[in-house]
Amino acid sequence: MSGERVTRRLAAILAADVVGYSRLMGRDEAGTVARLRRVRTEQLEPVLARRGGRIVKLTGDGALVEFGSAVEALSAAIEFQQAMAEANSGQPADAALVFRIGLHVGDVIVDGDDLYGDGVNVAARLEAEAPPGGIVVSGTLHEAAAGRLPAAFVDLGRLAPKNIDRLVQAYRVDWTDSHVPSSPPMSLPG
Repeated sequence: MSGERVTRRLAAILAADVVGYSRLMGRDEAGTVARLRRVRTEQLEPVLARRGGRIVKLTGDGALVEFGSAVEALSAAIEFQQAMAEANSGQPADAALVFRIGLHVGDVIVDGDDLYGDGVNVAARLEAEAPPGGIVVSGTLHEAAAGRLPAAFVDLGRLAPKNIDRLVQAYRVDWTDSHVPSSPPMSLPG
């Protein structure tokens, strides 16, 4: 052990990635990069500004984002997926920029502006489990956000994500309203 103090904090982590990015790049590199930049500027950044998200890093076709709130992280994910569905309407299906999103609440290691650790890894692995245009959240995020947004959660059971040494409870998110409120939070009728 190095004796150096490690700084940690609890965070809601959003991992997003473009479905079929390599295929899109193979067809039109310059056009795909230009469209991805436009999506970041016109769809992603405004949602993050409204919801208090901070881009930790961009990964070519994806992003890692930190939130101080599970509810705001899930709200941002839903808003972004809704914005992308609208942006993709009228696009040929094989040319649309479609994202998968994974969300987790967990402990992260802080290194300057970057984040590391199991909390980040779980979010990234849940993103890989999401359907195109969809969102998958961990059980911890579900517990923190359920009943606070107009969304339903489909239990996916305990998944065994790649390179994670434990099972992770996961839920697919089905949002039922075209608007995610900023306040006050809405509960599903039940």
